Amino acid sequence: ALTADGPIVGWGRNNYGQTNPPPGGPNDDYIGIAAGGYHSLGLKAGGFIVGWGNNPNGETSVPAPNTDFIGIAAGWGHSLGLKADSSIVAWGDNSYGQTNPPPGGPNIGFLAVAAGVSHSLGLKADTDSDSDGVPDASDNCPTVHNPDQTDADRDGVGNVCDNCPMLSNATQDDA
Repeated sequence: ALTADGPIVGWGRNNYGQTNPPPGGPNDDYIGIAAGGYHSLGLKAGGFIVGWGNNPNGETSVPAPNTDFIGIAAGWGHSLGLKADSSIVAWGDNSYGQTNPPPGGPNIGFLAVAAGVSHSLGLKADTDSDSDGVPDASDNCPTVHNPDQTDADRDGVGNVCDNCPMLSNATQDDA
């Protein structure tokens, strides 16, 4: 449990010290906690992570630089940290690829992380590649700035990206 003024309180099975307050400093100034298989993590207000408990896979050994973290998650034998730049850092057991960089594009744009027994999850922000205020998933021309989304021929392609913006699909196919 994370108390209102920042100390951590742990209870339950403690065979690896996973419920003891974190070692190596005062038990205060924490803004986040995560409980893994036999290890625990704490996120300090200064943006660094403290790990304690069982460490056979390096799950409590936060890789350098241990700075600028805004979120944490603890799995069975692995751990995750979300950086202020929206990237994910993962360490510990990688038997199932759970600490590999997130698939499906660059390791940026994440809002939250979660860790399971042998998998990891990241919640990714809806991107807006052309910075026009329309998320790529809804943008009719995601690589060119077109905030008005004008589509004169209603073919689903914005006028600024459409080779024939005034012709319908049927007319274009016939042309």
